[in-house]
Amino acid sequence: MAEFKIILVGSEYPINLGYCARVLANFGYSEMNLAKPKAKIGKTAIMHAKHGRELLERARVYGGIEEATRDCDFLVGTTGITKRGNQTLRSPINLEKFAKKAEKTNARFAILFGREGTGLTAEEIRKCDFLVSIPASKDYPILNLSHALAIVLYRVSKTKNYGFSKGAKTRERKELAKTFGEITDAFSKELRNSEKIKLSFRRMIGRSMITELEASALLCVFKKAWEEIKRSRN
Repeated sequence: MAEFKIILVGSEYPINLGYCARVLANFGYSEMNLAKPKAKIGKTAIMHAKHGRELLERARVYGGIEEATRDCDFLVGTTGITKRGNQTLRSPINLEKFAKKAEKTNARFAILFGREGTGLTAEEIRKCDFLVSIPASKDYPILNLSHALAIVLYRVSKTKNYGFSKGAKTRERKELAKTFGEITDAFSKELRNSEKIKLSFRRMIGRSMITELEASALLCVFKKAWEEIKRSRN
């Protein structure tokens, strides 16, 4: 069945570390993962962790998102912000819609929760296969970190395995994206924005939660097409 690895990215306040440890304990999690936290695990954090203290004291601290997500198949960003200045970020999907997709897989998802003040950066969001939001008031859509964590954990804890095919692993999806990228690059002079096309393909593959069988079938065709393109240009 689907698994969810919770990762707090750049957490800024000790009190929230404590509250989040408590929430993780509430939902039966046995580990707490922190990526480049600014806040220290000290007296304040421990005081607010209550029965989540043990999780907090043995929290795994990573040097960054890449290190923290190496054992995951998909990266899921969370956000309440869709615009930063004049820049429009990716359109997030509803938490319910994401959960229904996830429960049909055997994949391992890394769910990233960003900084209390600014959330995930645009670059961090770009790396995600999914961007998820929690329905909230348009006048005040930003939830406290621990509140958002509790809502997400409540929903994903209800996921069930319906016996669907095993999802394609990270290695397979990367190989698929790599081959598609090589084909796209071959026509880069004829395309308006080849980098955007490659990024769109990677996101599409992620959102579709492509199965191993589907990935193998597409990769077979793409590799044959790429070999044919190379032969025709030699």
